[in-house]
Amino acid sequence: MKIVESLFDVCYLMIVVAFGVRLLLEKKNGAKLFGIMAMVLGLGDGFHLIPRVISHLSPGGFEAHAAVLSWGQFVTSITMTIFYVLYYHYYRMQSNDTDNVKKWLIYGLAISRIGLVLLPQNNWGTADGNYMFGIYRNIPFLIMGILLVVWSYKKKEILAFKHMWILISLSFLFYVPVVLFSKTVPAIGALMMPKTVAYLLIVWMGFKYFVTDFGANNLFANSITILIIGFIGGVFYREFTKFYAFTDATHLGKVHVHTLVLGFVVSLLMYLLAKDMKDVKSLKKPYEIYLTGLVFTIANMVVIGIYEVVREGLDVIVRAAIDGTSGIGHIVLAVGIVWMFVRAYNLKISE
Repeated sequence: MKIVESLFDVCYLMIVVAFGVRLLLEKKNGAKLFGIMAMVLGLGDGFHLIPRVISHLSPGGFEAHAAVLSWGQFVTSITMTIFYVLYYHYYRMQSNDTDNVKKWLIYGLAISRIGLVLLPQNNWGTADGNYMFGIYRNIPFLIMGILLVVWSYKKKEILAFKHMWILISLSFLFYVPVVLFSKTVPAIGALMMPKTVAYLLIVWMGFKYFVTDFGANNLFANSITILIIGFIGGVFYREFTKFYAFTDATHLGKVHVHTLVLGFVVSLLMYLLAKDMKDVKSLKKPYEIYLTGLVFTIANMVVIGIYEVVREGLDVIVRAAIDGTSGIGHIVLAVGIVWMFVRAYNLKISE
């Protein structure tokens, strides 16, 4: 379970941030706003999920990282509120609903939520926190969610909101039991994973709404996105190892190079091959297989790298298991690359 959740968390963060970066490159009305939403979601969740990954992979476990996990939850509480304020503006833009009462209602609830989060009674930085304040600070957040669900449902005939109301509803349905009962029944905390999936699907639906065509320009934009993700991976490697004063070799040092070569360079080569092709869409399926393998391969490298840094020389997880999942990622990646270039070759010689 430690390996599964760690891989899940890293994959989620990579995908959400990548979607955000990709949407920032789009010129369609509202795309950049949705991209900022995704970036706020991914970067904010990183403050909570990366410490969870570290806790899973280090000898001290969650007890040794209680303070940083609590502060991570503090950051996420604020960024999730901002995420829904931005979603409201996305709703307002796409639906042309310019009712200012709704706007100030959302602003008021957001300010109330953040104000409650900032109060010292929450006991941030402690292992237990304040259970009742955990409920208090989520009341305006829940009301905000209910309002956005209702408003999105009423506009569900608009493609931009087709499934948004369902996904927002699911995110809160999974989240509320965690707030109410996870302290007494820790197993309920597992509902955070399907809640995270709901958020991932919200971002994916927004991405699909704005990026509708698979063409050469899309390949070029994807290569730029992967380039930026590679740079982020390099920064993470440098700062993470510096924080732990770790000087030995680690898989984290391979992340940015593999992302740049297997991601940026391969996507750029595919763009150069496909830019003059008539049937570029036939590359879509192998390209998606390739991207799936790339994400899973890089995520495995990140998890292995973090483990190498924080394990303190102890065997916290079964290393063979993570090596096995890494092998799966390499296989999928290899299949995608070979299939993609063979398909491109066949298209070239047939034109």
